[in-house]
Amino acid sequence: MRRSVACAVLAALLALSLAAPASAAPLTLPLRPQDGFPDPGPPPLVAPAWTLYDASTGLLLADMAADEERAIASVTKIMTALVALERASLDELVTISERAASTGEKEIGLVPGEQITLDALLKALLVASANDAATAIAEHVAGSVSDFVVLMNQKADELGLTNTRFANPHGLDAPNHYSSAADLVTLTMAAMEHPEFRDAVRSQVLVFPDAPDGTRRIATTTNLLLGAYAGAVGVKTGFTSRAQLTFVAVAERQGRTLYAVVLGSEGNRAHFADASALLDYGFGEKGILWTLLRGAPYTSMVERAGPEPLAVQAGVEALLSVTAPEVAAEPAMMEVAPPESPSVAITRIPAPGPGSLMDAARFWLRGLWGG
Repeated sequence: MRRSVACAVLAALLALSLAAPASAAPLTLPLRPQDGFPDPGPPPLVAPAWTLYDASTGLLLADMAADEERAIASVTKIMTALVALERASLDELVTISERAASTGEKEIGLVPGEQITLDALLKALLVASANDAATAIAEHVAGSVSDFVVLMNQKADELGLTNTRFANPHGLDAPNHYSSAADLVTLTMAAMEHPEFRDAVRSQVLVFPDAPDGTRRIATTTNLLLGAYAGAVGVKTGFTSRAQLTFVAVAERQGRTLYAVVLGSEGNRAHFADASALLDYGFGEKGILWTLLRGAPYTSMVERAGPEPLAVQAGVEALLSVTAPEVAAEPAMMEVAPPESPSVAITRIPAPGPGSLMDAARFWLRGLWGG
C-alpha cells in the first residue's frame, strides 16, 4: 500500500511540470468548499486581527481583519531596525543623549554621554525591546527623532504599506501610529533579508556593555517562543494599553517559512498562544508541500513584495501534508567585539540549515516508506 501511495505522490510531483490549459481559471488559498478540497479552517484566536503567510510559496494561508489599521506597540521596532540597517554602519559609535536615556518604559539602561556602537544598540532594540535604544538609534541615523520618523514613513511607502503610519521609533501609543497584520508581514520579510536582523531576532540573551558606573546590563528576549517552539527564528513582540499584546512570529521547518502576525491579543501570554496556534495550523492542517490542481494554475491571494507569485501547473489533484519533528535546537553562545566598545555577548538559537520544498518532499516520502 505504501509503495502505491508513494508512487502516486511521485507521479503528482512530476505533474508539476505539465502546462495547464490556457482557459483554466486560477484557484487560490484559502480553499473554497466548491473547490473540492477539505479545509478544517483556522484555529480560534483571541486576537481580533491576524494573518498567516507561507513565504516559501507566497501563499496567504488564513487571515482575519488583516488590513485593519491598529496600534502595534513595539513591533514598530522592526521598521526602526530596517531603516537603521539601510542608512548607517553597525560599527558607528552613538553618543547617548538626555532624551534617549529618559525615553522611559522598556529600557536597557542607557546613560547620557556614554558611547555605544550602533550594533549593540540594534541588539538591545530587537532582543530587549529597549525604547531608549530606539530613540538613540533614531537621533544618530537622522539627526532627530522627527526626521527619523520621516524616513520610517518613506520606507513604508516604498514597501507599499498602505495601512501603516509611524509617529515614533519605539511604538509607544501615539496618534497616527498604526499598521496592519498584512503590512507587518511585508515589512518583516524585508527586514529578514538583512543577516544582522535575522541574527538579532533569534537571540535569547543579551549581555550589553556595562554602564559607565560598572552596572551590569543583561536582558533576555521578549519572544518566549524562541527555544520553546520548534523552528522559531524570531521576530518581535509588543504591548501597550492601546495595542494590547502584539507579535510577529516566524518559524522554519522542512524547507517552509511561515509568518504569523497577531494584533490585539488580550490575556496572559495570549499573543504567544495565538501565534503558536496559527503556526501549528500552518505546519499541520495547512502543511501543504504542493497543492496539485486539476489543470488550473496555482496563484497567491496576496501580492508578494518580491518576484511574481508562484504558479504551479498540474494535471492531477492531490494534497500533501508535511509535519516536522518537534525538536528544539540548543542555543549557542557567540561574542561580538565592536570597535572601541566593550563586548556584546549574545545567546542565540542556531540558524536553521538551508532547506527547500524538495527537502519537505523527501521527509514526507521517507515517512511513507517508514524510514
